[in-house]
This record gives sequence, structure tokens and C-alpha cells, in this order.
Amino acid sequence: MKIVIVIDLIDNLTNGSVMTARRFADGLRERGHTVRIVAVGADGADDVEVKERYVPLLTEVSAKNQIKFGKFEREKIMKAFEGADIVHFIFPFKLEKKCKQLADEMGIPTTAAFHVQPEDISYNAHINRIPGINRFIYGYLRRSFYKNFNRIHCPSKFIANQLDKHGYKAELYVISNGFDKNFRPPETRVKNGKYEIIMVGRLAPEKKQKILISAVAQSEFKDKIHLTLLGNGPLKKKLQRQAAKLNVDCTFDFLPKDKLIKRLQESDLYVHASTVEIEAIACIEAIACGLVPVISDSDLSATPQFALDARSLFKNDDAADLASKIDYWLKNENERIMMGGIYAASAKNYQLDNSLRRAERMFADEINDFRTSKAAARDGEPRALKDTP
Repeated sequence: MKIVIVIDLIDNLTNGSVMTARRFADGLRERGHTVRIVAVGADGADDVEVKERYVPLLTEVSAKNQIKFGKFEREKIMKAFEGADIVHFIFPFKLEKKCKQLADEMGIPTTAAFHVQPEDISYNAHINRIPGINRFIYGYLRRSFYKNFNRIHCPSKFIANQLDKHGYKAELYVISNGFDKNFRPPETRVKNGKYEIIMVGRLAPEKKQKILISAVAQSEFKDKIHLTLLGNGPLKKKLQRQAAKLNVDCTFDFLPKDKLIKRLQESDLYVHASTVEIEAIACIEAIACGLVPVISDSDLSATPQFALDARSLFKNDDAADLASKIDYWLKNENERIMMGGIYAASAKNYQLDNSLRRAERMFADEINDFRTSKAAARDGEPRALKDTP
């Protein structure tokens, strides 16, 4: 297949959706497909780079969360679309909306992914306490973009259920974003001078690193714990001040894939404190490296799906409960090591190869349906999109 992926930016390696798009593009190419990326920062031989679009106020706010907006350059993008079997959209912003219109004009089938969780928007805009705001955002995204698609990629069953609940009528394909097979347990696990606890994720309000820092401060093993927070974001300085004030031994960093794998393999426990999460590939990667996770039980997050029992779940936003779960796993080393192997085995369901096969099926379904509908339209029966209230 000749596949075009449209995403506002592709050059920020701290953005989870960007990393997902890059993994999918590389994986699909390895499976024999021709893939072009249309984005700010696209630099592959067949890719098309677009200029960044400046949006007053929003650009400055979005930059803090590693987001850039692409500019619609019609002639350039039209050339990228020529000969494409399908165009797949990652975000629901202006670039994608204009590119969707162009793909329709050119008679090219399209699919979309749902990577922008409304709760992420409301938390970062500090409007999450407004009653009904997330329901409004779900509705806006549906009316302004997703109603125009018959098939939507959902990274988890959780987000598929949310879309169904909020009136999305497209066929929902639950496809994990998938993890690289290089994330695996070490042949031998090192013995650390301190207990190494790690969390990976954007340093933003909804990710709740502050709860983890508070939990470590309350742990009976506080002086024997070294905490690593991997990621960038607007709360970095605030979190650094919190760790210093509570006298928590904490390192802030961002690592390329090879060093991230090594750090995970050398750690003792993984914590995912986020309240809002569509999937959390970072958690899967840690589990694949043989780490037992401790995960927030938030009802706005898909990540609890990875917990194999209650010992790996803590009450959302409850530092004391998280501290008790951390202490349990640090006290019970043999149990932690045994469960680490069981967790690593459980991660195999989320390997990237499985996700790529499911994505191929989604693309093929849309292409075949589009061609059938196009033939029917020639006979006077125009293709209809799913009904949207």
C-alpha cells in the first residue's frame, strides 16, 4: 500500500503521539509499504515538510507541551497525496481538517486516529473543573472532524468506550500503539545501591508526578529510594522544587531509546501516576522490560488495563496509598522478581508487529469499502458516512 500519514509535527521526540506515528511509519515501511509523512519537521526521502503555523496565544501555550501546528500548503501536499491508497490522520487540528478535504477532493480513502484526549486539553488549559467541559470537547471534536470518517483507530478499549459513549458512530478499531521488541528484560538484573523507581511521561498536570514525589517522601524506604522522572514539560521546575523541599532523591532526564531501555532494565519498580491516559506506551515498555508497575486506578485512564492484580493499582491522586503499594513491592523482593517475569510475558500482546497487522486490516477495510461505495455511486448510490447526531 501507498500510505500517507498527516500529523502536525514529527520532529519532537518527547511527544507520545509523534513517537507513535514514527514507529508506525517505520514499521509499515519494514513490512513493504510506501509511507509518506506530511508534517512540520518531516525529513524522510519521500516525506513532505510543511511550515509551522503560528496561532496567537495558542502557539506559546502548545509549545510548552511539545506541540507545533502545521500550515496547509495545498500544492505541496497535493503532490504528496498523488498515487496514495489511503491517507491516515493523527491529530484533529486545522492541518488535518484541510488535508481531509483535499483527500476527499482527490478521491482518496481516509482513516483517523484518536490521540488527543479531551481531558488532556482541559487539564493543560486549567479548565478541567468546569462542569461538562470534557463532554463539550468530545462533541466538538466529533462534529468538527471525526464525523467525516468511517473508521477510527483507538489506542485502547478505554478510549473506544469513551467515543461510543459520546456519540461517535464510526467503526472503532482498538489497536495498541505498540512497543518496540527491543524493550525486554535484561539477561541479568543489576543490584542497585538504592531502590530505583522510575516514571516516564510528560511533566504536565494530568500526569501527576507530584503524587509520586509525595509518595516517595512518605515511604518507609524514603532514604533508600532514588526516583527518576523521564520527560519534559511545563511543570519541570515546579517538580524539581517539590523534590528538593521534601528531600527526595530525584533525577529529571530525557533519554533516547537505547539509554531508556538500559535505564528501565536497571530499575526496580515502575510507577504510572497519571490521571489521564489514552494508553501509556511508556508503561507497556517498562512492563516489557520486566518491571512490576504501580498504576493509578483513575477512571479517566486506560493504563489500569495493564495491572494483573490489585497490588499494582493505587487510589488515584492518593500519595499515601501509592506509598503503601511502593513499600509492599520493595519489602517483597522475591515476589517482585517473580511478578516481573509474569508482567513481561503479559506485554507480548502489545508488540508493535501485532499493532501493524491490525492497522493494515483497518486500512484495507477502508480501501475496499471505499472502492465498493465508489462503484455503487457510479450506479447512482452515493457513499454515506456514518450517521452523526
